[in-house]
Amino acid sequence: MKPASRRCPSTCLLALVSTLALSQAGDIIKLKSGEKLDGKIIKKTATEVSIEVQIGKIKDTKNILLKDIVEVIEATPDQFEAAELAKLVPVADGLSDNAYQKIITEKLEVFLKKYPVSKQKKDVEAVLATYTEELSKAKGGSKKIEGKWVLPAELVWNAYNIEARLKRVELQKLLLASETDSTKVATAYRLLGELELEKSASVETVAAIEAMKKALPGLEATLDRLILEQPIKVKNRMENNKSLSPDERKKVEAALKEEEANLKLLQEEDKKIKLALVAFSEYDLKSLTDAKAAVQKEIARLGKLDLVKLKEAATTFQTGLKNFSEKAYLNAQRNFEDAAKVFLKEPFVKERAELAKKAAAEALRAANEANAAKPNPVQADLKSADAKAK
Repeated sequence: MKPASRRCPSTCLLALVSTLALSQAGDIIKLKSGEKLDGKIIKKTATEVSIEVQIGKIKDTKNILLKDIVEVIEATPDQFEAAELAKLVPVADGLSDNAYQKIITEKLEVFLKKYPVSKQKKDVEAVLATYTEELSKAKGGSKKIEGKWVLPAELVWNAYNIEARLKRVELQKLLLASETDSTKVATAYRLLGELELEKSASVETVAAIEAMKKALPGLEATLDRLILEQPIKVKNRMENNKSLSPDERKKVEAALKEEEANLKLLQEEDKKIKLALVAFSEYDLKSLTDAKAAVQKEIARLGKLDLVKLKEAATTFQTGLKNFSEKAYLNAQRNFEDAAKVFLKEPFVKERAELAKKAAAEALRAANEANAAKPNPVQADLKSADAKAK
């Protein structure tokens, strides 16, 4: 049997199977070569058929000659609509109760009313079951993060790490997006700065540092390219401005001044939270060279961190938070004091240690008072004997 933490509910499995089936729903063109194209037919002529197919995140149109086609199978409207609904699973993180309900009433239930005898009915009902189940969990106070549900109790005792996790998830999304937009790394770095400033003792901050260590060399390479391209971009911008009318030129100049002002504002904000890498512009050479120097320093700084030690201490701190929530105050005190030896500049860790120490002392005092109030068995027997003798 699979461990409970990895077991998938029946509705989850059904929705997953349905999604796999529905993802193939569409018009199908079978070719003499044995190839099969699955998509949406957008045009037919006397000599060819045009079909739109999905290749990863890109849609591509293929024009197929009739002489190369063996069979054309056209999907029904309900198949196309069901295929779109299948994309709703797996459900995105962080949906509100209203968002769940809106998808249920405005999409899933609408389909079932519109196509009561559709062959896709069971598939859509499986998606509906998934949304209904998750809505119930959300209403119960649970929160889904990275596809896993965090129970209300943990949202309270582990709030420090949960808040950090949300930022770390956003940071990693930005790093993933940086594959097509390398400047996203700089935005992700800002989140790392916030995590190190506000949640330095979190296991999530350590994970964010690990991710950023891998990404910063790529940002350095991007800055190298931007530095080389900057003079050309500035020259092209000036050349383009010459061809503008006086009114258009004024608008462009005003926009450039606003751009410069926004850059300075962002840089000031970054410096306030003590970010090493501040905002930069592809048209501002100094900001680019400063950014490159900052990235090099950050690569060196992060490389010197003992991430194994940090992770162990952060895990100990998280264990302390759980122990404290379970009133194991003495254990929590030890956990917090051990973590404080590593996270010297994190006031929250020290605060927790002091709080646990006071709670442990109070619990011990209460236990001693309770024991003192209990009657002594020997004295009780003597009193009973005296009473009988009288």
